[in-house]
Amino acid sequence: MPAVDTHAAEALDESAPPPRPLRPPPPTRPLSLASALPFWFYLAAAVSLLALVLPHLLPASSPASLPPLLRRHLAAGRVLKLDPSPGLFALTSRPAGGSPAHCVLILPGLAAGSFSFRRVIPALSSRGILAAALDLPGQGLSPAPPPAAAPARASALREIIDRGVFHAFEHLVQTGEVPYQEPAAAGAPPAASPYAPTEAAAAVARAVEAFGVAPVHLVLHDSALAAGVAFASANPGAVRSVTLVDATASLPAFPAAVFDVPVLGRLVLQLPALFRGLVRLCCARAMGAEEAEAHRAAMRGEGRTQGVVEAWKAMNQSLELGEWRLSSEEVRRLPMMVLWSGTWSDKWIDEGKKVAAALPDAKFVYHSGGRWPQEDAYEEISELIAEFVTSTLASPKK
Repeated sequence: MPAVDTHAAEALDESAPPPRPLRPPPPTRPLSLASALPFWFYLAAAVSLLALVLPHLLPASSPASLPPLLRRHLAAGRVLKLDPSPGLFALTSRPAGGSPAHCVLILPGLAAGSFSFRRVIPALSSRGILAAALDLPGQGLSPAPPPAAAPARASALREIIDRGVFHAFEHLVQTGEVPYQEPAAAGAPPAASPYAPTEAAAAVARAVEAFGVAPVHLVLHDSALAAGVAFASANPGAVRSVTLVDATASLPAFPAAVFDVPVLGRLVLQLPALFRGLVRLCCARAMGAEEAEAHRAAMRGEGRTQGVVEAWKAMNQSLELGEWRLSSEEVRRLPMMVLWSGTWSDKWIDEGKKVAAALPDAKFVYHSGGRWPQEDAYEEISELIAEFVTSTLASPKK
């Protein structure tokens, strides 16, 4: 082993430059309002420019550009002609041979539409049940209802042009009231939203009459709960049983609030990957790209996005299931079942326990799907619905 020259090592160390002392980091200056203003100015300008340019760069879809899945669904169903409503789109499937003893009517939740039940319907009919899924007004493929009466903005704009902007300020100072507003009739209630649960229930009643299949076994999915409850309350003789599928009056699975933000909602609708990610995050984990694209195309139809947002805003969030269950003798005697996701989240399981507590006499069953189980657990919930529906003959109303 060679000897180490300690003198050379010491000389080397002495010749090395002394280590440079570390400099303290420069003091950070607090962010002043003046330095923050350019950032917010450019951000606001960019968002405004995007909002102006985006509608011209991204045209709306047309029937010719519908994806194959949605095109086949459109061809398989039909729009029921209702008077005075514009009509509702329905998908039906009748069992082969004989007259069915049961008819199941499904009301899908926000943005789900009858398309999401496209596999549940034939699965039910294969079990000897006449099955139908009905898109609520402005949802799925149903036409948008006529808008509610509102103060005429065109006449107000005309008055502003004729009389000048300063007239409004002068009127406000003198009277304390905003001008150019149509006075409401004394004691007249505000105009109901055409997407309100009571209005949707009236359309469902006309659709059931057009079908000629009453009484029906009502299946209410997600946010369709309020409309279904209103329909059952107003037409108890037309309902044989009620099944709730992850149904709630205040917590819809589909995040409609996102689409109430102009630029953000437009971006989510135009970017397939973003829309699919949103649906898988909130509604169904096992949704493929083709299915998500069909849902996105349905949302991009004329008035569909606005319909979803308006239906979300018109939801009856004060609905109490326990009170409704005891509201009348006819409702109290309806057989009921609750199908609830036992795998989505602990928070959602707790929500299901609240529903079970409000309906203690209802049959309560957990399923393995998400909040849209018709997409990722359709065979399971079809079997559960069929078993419950057929059991209502063996166990008559009390």
